[in-house]
Amino acid sequence: MKLIINGLEETRAYSGETLGVLLDDILQNSTAEGDFFSKIRMNDQELPLDYKEFKHTPVSQIETLEAEISTISEIFAKNIANAQDYLKKLIPGMQQAADLFRMGNEQEASKFFLNIIDGMQWFSEVVDSIAKAVDLKPATVLSVGQSFEERQRRLVTLVQQMVEANTNKDWVLLADLLEYEIIPFYSEWETLLPEICTKGDRKF
Repeated sequence: MKLIINGLEETRAYSGETLGVLLDDILQNSTAEGDFFSKIRMNDQELPLDYKEFKHTPVSQIETLEAEISTISEIFAKNIANAQDYLKKLIPGMQQAADLFRMGNEQEASKFFLNIIDGMQWFSEVVDSIAKAVDLKPATVLSVGQSFEERQRRLVTLVQQMVEANTNKDWVLLADLLEYEIIPFYSEWETLLPEICTKGDRKF
């Protein structure tokens, strides 16, 4: 069997006659406590990370096994980097939608608007997951002078105003909300994302 861990072919021997036992042994001999598998491929087939259905696969049937091992800190840093990269796409999209609404190009602007709502929802889920991971208290005051909880409430209010303006076809108001409220709100997250990591009770 060819065993590749984090892109490098492994030469040391691991014990186990089944995939489950083998993977357990690999983790136990990993470099740090709390490491986990972020990717598993067996015979060029990607497996679910719980790999329940494959645990009893005999090692003798495995030609190649590729495993990526990550730490919580690595995954955490990757999530923050992904969120910051996403902001660099989301914010210009918001500005473009605002410009289109102002020019009266409602049909094209509406396409942007739906994507923006989806993007805002995805970003909120990421922020919530980061806040939970670091055990950030809702009342924690951030450098913008608002607590995390206040920012969450502010976002709910802004979304409600956007939806109402869209329903009423008040394109000027919607453009104003995007440009003068939503864009500044999300621009702040570029610096606040790393900040909430340092203000939580749990450190990575």
